[in-house]
Amino acid sequence: MEMPNYRKLAYERPSIDAFRECAMKTRLRLMTSKDIEIIESALADFQKQLSRFYTAEALCRIRHDQNTANPFYLNELSYFEESEPAVSELSAAVYSMLLSSEINESLREKFGEMLFRKALTRKETVSGEVIEYLTQESELGNKYSQELSEASIHFDGKKYNLSMMEPFLESSDREERRLAHEAVSIYYSQNLELFNGIFDDLVKTRTSIAQKLNYPNFVSLGYKRMERYDYTPEMVAEFRDNVVRYIVPLTVEIRRLQSERLGVNDLKYYDMPVMFSGGNPKPIIEKTAYHLSASKMFKSIFEKDPSFFDVLQTYGFTDLVSRKGKSTGGYCSTLLDYGVPFIFMNASGTSDDVATLIHESGHAYAAIRSADCSPFIECLSPTLETCEIHSTAMEYLSYPYMELFFGDKASVYRDLHLTMALLFIPYGCMVDEFQHIVYGNPSLSLNDRHNVWKDLEKKYQPYLDYDGNVFYESGAAWIKKGHIFTDPFYYIDYCLAQVVALQIWDISRSQPQKAFTIYDQLCLEGGNKMFLELLEKVGLESPFSVGAIKRSAYRAAEFLAL
Repeated sequence: MEMPNYRKLAYERPSIDAFRECAMKTRLRLMTSKDIEIIESALADFQKQLSRFYTAEALCRIRHDQNTANPFYLNELSYFEESEPAVSELSAAVYSMLLSSEINESLREKFGEMLFRKALTRKETVSGEVIEYLTQESELGNKYSQELSEASIHFDGKKYNLSMMEPFLESSDREERRLAHEAVSIYYSQNLELFNGIFDDLVKTRTSIAQKLNYPNFVSLGYKRMERYDYTPEMVAEFRDNVVRYIVPLTVEIRRLQSERLGVNDLKYYDMPVMFSGGNPKPIIEKTAYHLSASKMFKSIFEKDPSFFDVLQTYGFTDLVSRKGKSTGGYCSTLLDYGVPFIFMNASGTSDDVATLIHESGHAYAAIRSADCSPFIECLSPTLETCEIHSTAMEYLSYPYMELFFGDKASVYRDLHLTMALLFIPYGCMVDEFQHIVYGNPSLSLNDRHNVWKDLEKKYQPYLDYDGNVFYESGAAWIKKGHIFTDPFYYIDYCLAQVVALQIWDISRSQPQKAFTIYDQLCLEGGNKMFLELLEKVGLESPFSVGAIKRSAYRAAEFLAL
């Protein structure tokens, strides 16, 4: 296929009626045939319709996020809120035919075991009686995201969106960053009732879905949705305990040393983002020129000219810089019909811009690398904890090229990046445990949920000092984390991936080619194997192993001279 130009891609709303008709025809062919070739042909036709739907949905969301004020794509998002649950139900009905087929064993041998695992997951997580609730869940998640995208922060006589506030939150001037953090907290305080209400409705809706599908609570359903085939909530709880045991003490020492570097006796919440007395290292190039340094870096890493990033940039499949009217955050979304990923982010001139650019590029590379690993779009990408290894490990593999972005401050950036990785792991575990508690106890009051968060902060971030800020001291900081609203139980995947990516980083220090080969093989495998199977195949240790956590902590501490 010739490389398309993103700006020329035509958006067309997919017909749910046409999809329903295709699904019914596919089911009939699967029910009445024992011929593998006929079944394969029927599934191929269905895959085309499914790909068309998800391509249109991805294109709609990207274009909405590029300009949230555009009423057309905002309206189209509402269409997908209503139709996506129906598509999921119809897909589940199609794939359930594979499970009950008289030639089930032959089909498993032909198509692979993973497709059947995913078929069973769809059957167990979607049904006609929860379609209405799934629509409500999608609407609530989009409402939260839309509110954040429209946020207006009053600071220093001007108005900024949340992404544009980032440089002020990291200011080397302590008073400026205190006022910036206060301004952001004022925004959240003013909207606390709204966000609390959205989340309360989400908890009720998700709990109702779980009950109607005969799960004890949404925790069980959430794990099914996340396709966690080879690990359990108990294993995740043990992982979190090991993080408290081996990583949290390092973070306490990091904060002590940070306090010394900043020359402050009491490290406050608004000091947390700034690790060095002169401020965090900033890119030496303008954010509008990030793509030029990225181009040089990826050409060197992959020894290809042009690199995959160059191609995406040339054909318009990147949107990197923050601006008014643009949605917050960063992500990589693949347009399945074209086999091309799109990189979306909000560069604002901070060091985090570089990490985000490389992170999302890692997702993009993996999407391209695994494009032919399966005829089924469900198996092109692995489960999300593996996807996050693709992105996080890329951040570490890029270490030798940071001079392109930071000049003589590159070593300082590497120290900052690894430090922030260690600090993140306990935070990610805190987000995860919060969700386990809330969905395990859905009747908790709003005040109870805030108290749960306060208790977890003491466990995972014992150094926090909110300096009397009412919003943070109330235990409301969790409302800032979008994954809690839109992607339940996703966040621990970042922590699991971080422990694995640290192994790849450690190998790269002495054997860079071996590290890249492991990384490339992991991307190439796509979604044909389960998480722990993939790690075993490429020779990496499970993050659930206490040894892996201890070694990762030790190597990082050694590098940072903690």
